[in-house]
Order: sequence, then C-alpha cells, then structure tokens
Amino acid sequence: MVVKSATKKKLMDMGVQEEFAHKLADDRKWDDVKILSPGEIAQICGLSSEEATAIHNTLQAFGKSGGSDSSSATTTVVRRKKALRRTAQRELSLQGYDVETKFETIGRDIDREDPIYQALAKAAEKEGLQLTERLLENLSAGIRERGKAKLTPTQAKKIVTEAATQSARASVDPFEAVGIVTAQSIGEPGTQMTMRTFHYAGVATVNVTQGLPRIIEIVDARKTPNTPTMNIYVEELNAKGKPLAADEKAVQKLAASLETTTTQDIADIDVEVAQRYIMLKLNNSHLKLKNMTGAQVRDKLSRALRLFIAIEDGSESKPKILKIIPGVAKEDDLKDLDTNPPTYTELLQLEEKIKSLRLKGVKDINRANVQKAGSNNPMAKEGEFYISTIGSNLSKVSDFAGVDRSRTYTNNITSIHDYLGIEAARQAIINELILTLEGARLDVDVRHLLMVADVMTSEGEVRAIGRHGVSGTKHSILARAAFEVTVNHLLKAGIIGERDNLTGVAENIIVGQPIALGTGSVELFYIPENE
Repeated sequence: MVVKSATKKKLMDMGVQEEFAHKLADDRKWDDVKILSPGEIAQICGLSSEEATAIHNTLQAFGKSGGSDSSSATTTVVRRKKALRRTAQRELSLQGYDVETKFETIGRDIDREDPIYQALAKAAEKEGLQLTERLLENLSAGIRERGKAKLTPTQAKKIVTEAATQSARASVDPFEAVGIVTAQSIGEPGTQMTMRTFHYAGVATVNVTQGLPRIIEIVDARKTPNTPTMNIYVEELNAKGKPLAADEKAVQKLAASLETTTTQDIADIDVEVAQRYIMLKLNNSHLKLKNMTGAQVRDKLSRALRLFIAIEDGSESKPKILKIIPGVAKEDDLKDLDTNPPTYTELLQLEEKIKSLRLKGVKDINRANVQKAGSNNPMAKEGEFYISTIGSNLSKVSDFAGVDRSRTYTNNITSIHDYLGIEAARQAIINELILTLEGARLDVDVRHLLMVADVMTSEGEVRAIGRHGVSGTKHSILARAAFEVTVNHLLKAGIIGERDNLTGVAENIIVGQPIALGTGSVELFYIPENE
C-alpha cells in the first residue's frame, strides 16, 4: 500500500476520519479520489451506503467551494481539454485503368512472335476452335521441349484439334462432386509439404511463413498472418515530375518514413529507481538514420505522454539528454515532488509506455528495406527500386504520396478485404495458395484453388473453412455435427425443431443412402408397355 500523503492530509482537513482517509489515499491522487462514486467509496472503506454517501457529499461540496478551511493549503486544479488531433484526410484521385496495359501484364510471358505459337494460332482460327492464348503458349512450350522448332499446317491442325477435344473432356460434368475432388487434390499434396521457412533472396531479415503452416493460415482466414509482409512499389515520377522509382535515395527516404521508429531505436533508456525518474540519452547517428531531430523527439514524447520533458544536456533545438518524471505534467509540478513523489509502480508503467511508444512511421510496419527489381520480378521494371516490409498496413501505406497503389501488395488477406473489397480478397487467396504450393514444388490444378477461394468468399466476407466459418454454417444438421462439436449441433437442432433435407454428401453417407451426385443424381425407372 502506497499512501499519497498530500491526498490523505487533504481528506482529513475536510473532516474525513483518518482510517477512511488512509484507505482512500491508497495510491490515489486527489483528482482520482474526488470522482469516486458512493458505491466505490463504500467498497474501498467497507462502509454502508449511507456513510459512503455522506463522504461523497463532503467531497463534492469541497470541490465546488474550492476548500472548506482557510488554513488548508490552497490547491489550484487545472483542467485541460483533450486536444482532438484530427488527421488531415488527403483526397486520393482514382488511378486510371488501362485495359491494354492490363492484358499485356497478364500475357507478359507469352511469346506471340514464336513460329510454333503462330502456327497453332492460325490452325485454331482456321478450324474455328476457341483456344486461349495461355493454352496455345503451353502447347508451344511442350512442343519445344520435344525438340521441334517448327510445325507444318497438318501437324498444327492435329495438335489444336486434339487439344480442343481434351479441353472439352476436362470440363466438369453436371452433378460431379467437385468439392470432394478439390479436397483430395489439395489434401494429398499437402501431406507432402515440409515445414520450412522461405527466405527472400537478398533479404535475410525478411522471413515468410511457407508450406503447410501458410496453407493453414489462408484457409483458416487468420486476421493477421504470422509473418505479414508488403511489397510497396512507387510511381515512376514524383509530384514534381522528377524520377522516383529509379532514385534509390528518394525510395530510401520513403522507406524511412514508413518504418516504425520507437524510443528504443533512437535513445538509451536509463531508469533511476531511487530518484524516480527516467533519462533518455539520444543517439545522434540513429536520429540521422531515421531522419529525426532531438527537438522532434522531445515534442512527440511530450504530446504522447502529456508530461513535462526536461533537457538535462544540450539546447532547446538540439537536446542530448532528456529527463522524464512520472506525474509531472508541467514545470511548476516539480515543486510538489517532495510532498507528493511518484510511486515505483508509476515509474515502471511509464518505462514500459516509453519503450513501446511509436514516434514515427506507420503502425505495424516494423521494418522497411529497399530492394532493386530484377528481371524475374513481374510487377516492376528491371532496375526499379521498391520497398519490402516486415508487417503490413495497406490502407495507411496507400495514403503516402508516390506509392503506386495499383501494384502495392500484401500477404494479409483480411487487410486486402477491408481496403479493396471481397473480389480483391478472393484473388489474393488464389495468389497466395499458388505461391505457397509452387514454393513447395507441388502442382495443383488452379481450378481447385478457385473452388476454395469461391467457397471462402461466397457470402461477401472472408470465411474460414472450419466450424467458425464454412463448415459451421452448412444447412445440413448432420453435416455440421459430423465436423466438430457433434452433441451441441444435434441438441440445438432438436430444441429449435430444425429439419435436415439430406441433400449433401456427408448427411447421406451417415444415414446410409445414395448420394445425389454423379450416378446417384438420376433415377432410372422401367415402365413396361401394356399389352
């Protein structure tokens, strides 16, 4: 128990018994005591409601009159109105959508000048077959792998005809159990995955969850992945028309403004336990690296902590050592330290707050590294600079001038959904699944991944494939009960009188009757003719 002596004395001067004044002043200032309700006073002092109300009325009367005794110390209470810091909203113009550029990006690896590709395209057009450019490119690649450099018109005709036939056979038949096929097609390669960590080339500090753990994150619709990252691309020119993407220093400056800077990054924190204050020794080299000054640090600390920041060494413009005392909101409060010193608890709380205080940068962007795009980066021109981050905050990063919002990407699917909508989240799920499976060198047909993404986003939000998402909201009672918490589902269905129409797979297997899929989707009857 740490009793505030000044608070206790004031309560006793008001006529409150010493026993109750002692309890009320337990680690409380006068400002904390005078706002206590009768119920809180009764609980603290162990009094009846009538006695607590009497003390409460005394406190209120004293507060209104400014003091009941002329001999008591005069106290001036300064009430500060909380400053409403409004962040200026910057109107962002819509970025233009160029259809030609978009299709060029989609087909960036298709060589339309290849003689094999041209021969196949001409044959398909002559035969009236609708084959996509991607399919023609895949056929061309397969032919080149077999050592063929060119094709005759007859050969090209045979290839495109057979490709069209096989493509038609690969389409889904009516009532085919595509969900079961999808689950098997993803589940089997998933068992072959090894749990390992993938490192970005050239960035040893950026680790990304890969393999089976990443697949689980995606299908569980985790709010935040274990290792959120962003690739932030910048516009080719800045607002003044000068080159930006090719200017490494300009991109590094943008990265420094994005990266979160805490007090620990720019200063050494020393806690004087005996004297009850904290000293911050500013590191000039770190300040220069973060593009900050000592005066800026002092101002940000003062506004964030709402405390008086004293300069122990240096000047107002270039402070070197800062001193912070708990509870000292202005310089005049230093006079009351002898009678009302800060507690050890307040000192520790202030230390933790200072350590975690964000002085600069975007929330959740823990690190930002500038990278140079190579020829294997499809999102940037070779030689262009971009920013790779640990942590993600798509909405805040997109507000920065110079950031190309059309290319900037994060692996946080929830963040994409919140900022860009459900269609973008669906595409992100597909992209992340493909990236993870390719990283493990597993080949899964993209249609199965499309099925997973469609099921997760069909309700207009990103749902997990589990009992808290897709599986837990199925219409069939037996299908829900077969997944998890069987008794709960059956009991609830019985209480509310829910009905199961047995239209799906799991429920029909449970009751032992044919499934209404595939051959079970039709009923065949023989009606003999009457003679």
